[in-house]
Amino acid sequence: MSKLSLGTVQFGLPYGINNKSGVPTDLELKRIFSVAKEAGIDILDSAQGYGNAEERLGKLGNNEFLVITKFKNLKSSYPFDSELLDSLKNLNSNSVYGYMAHDADLLIANPIWWEGLQLVKESGLVKKIGYSLYSVEQLEILFTKNIIPDIIQFPYNILDRSFESYLPELHSLGVEIHTRSVYLQGLLQMNPNTIPTNVQKLKPYLKKIREISINNDVSIGHLCLRFVIQNQWINKVVIGIDNIKQLTENINICNEGNLSEIIINELLSIEVKEKFLLNPVNWKKVDEK
Repeated sequence: MSKLSLGTVQFGLPYGINNKSGVPTDLELKRIFSVAKEAGIDILDSAQGYGNAEERLGKLGNNEFLVITKFKNLKSSYPFDSELLDSLKNLNSNSVYGYMAHDADLLIANPIWWEGLQLVKESGLVKKIGYSLYSVEQLEILFTKNIIPDIIQFPYNILDRSFESYLPELHSLGVEIHTRSVYLQGLLQMNPNTIPTNVQKLKPYLKKIREISINNDVSIGHLCLRFVIQNQWINKVVIGIDNIKQLTENINICNEGNLSEIIINELLSIEVKEKFLLNPVNWKKVDEK
């Protein structure tokens, strides 16, 4: 099976700083699923907050993939009431591979919901439970509450390696580690001279990545994806794609050779001072200042 997992936010919403394609049509989405399946991609990563992505997976995915979905808010104390049932209905499925809190803050504020997730798992509607993280502080708080997930997701890319030191421990606990934001919503592949004003402070780091790319005759996409895929602790790398061309490019990169240790070390030498800007949520805040 492929180490890639297919993110689905773009299937329900126009998403990403570098998205020029918009939401794919039904025909395009069917082709995307066909190519993904043939390449050994077995997991689709979705959420209730991804527009109508769940419904489109249920309509066009033919139940050929394992699905992870996420809840944002709950109407009841335990997440096995209308929220999960709504997702299952949307997905046209009797169960899902993973059910996660879309933001770990939900479980930090409502730790009793973890008991509900465990009941959901015991019911057979869900195979694995967990949460999506945005900061290492969230992980530390949840671990102090002994909320240890079966599956976890957080950002990890060339510039944002904040969770790196936690990877061996998570692996030793048997946690299935999924990472997202391999291209930082497309920013890492943009021309540094054309990036939006709100992320201008990241320009020197993007230039460094481009320099490494040129000097080693390796595409930026190859650098970004291979850097994460080659990490031994990571189980799945969630990629978002706007069209079938991007999917094929990612699959091809996965089938190509590893980056050399020299290149990996060059990438590891890039240290971002403005870590605030590594979370896309904060890009709008820069605009507002």
